[in-house]
Amino acid sequence: MSFKPAAAQWAKIPADCEAGLSCKDDSVGYRVHVGYNDTAKIAGELGYLNFGKATAKNNTGLRETFKANAITLGLAFRTDFQPGLKGVLRVGVANVSLKDTTNFGVSDKGNGMNPHLGLGLEYNIQSNLQATGALDVTRGSTDGGNSGGLFLLTAGLQYQF
Repeated sequence: MSFKPAAAQWAKIPADCEAGLSCKDDSVGYRVHVGYNDTAKIAGELGYLNFGKATAKNNTGLRETFKANAITLGLAFRTDFQPGLKGVLRVGVANVSLKDTTNFGVSDKGNGMNPHLGLGLEYNIQSNLQATGALDVTRGSTDGGNSGGLFLLTAGLQYQF
């Protein structure tokens, strides 16, 4: 079993930045997952991804904010690159929640199942403690039709017991 809280994250919620808009996406997100290794190469994992928020503004005072998060379920496949360094491929599904709100009270949200893909590296600090880096990718959409890719880049620690 492993537990991974991650730190120093960067998230990206792409929003169309049309002419006349000022867009900002310096989101800070995070990921947490727990898993069970039945072998040294394959693990089942349950995770939570928070993609932070993105904001678009125009010169008339309209501000639109996008927030996204996901619960993931999948498999992690590990391979040794060299002693102490592993590559990780995560494949599964994500139940993604995306919320789009404006400062004028208009709100649009949506939930849906989407494919989830992750790529990462793990470096052994000790036998049960690893430094990690990962990129998680999925998609999200609202009921009103806003949709796009969601990206989360993390670095952190993983503890196995």
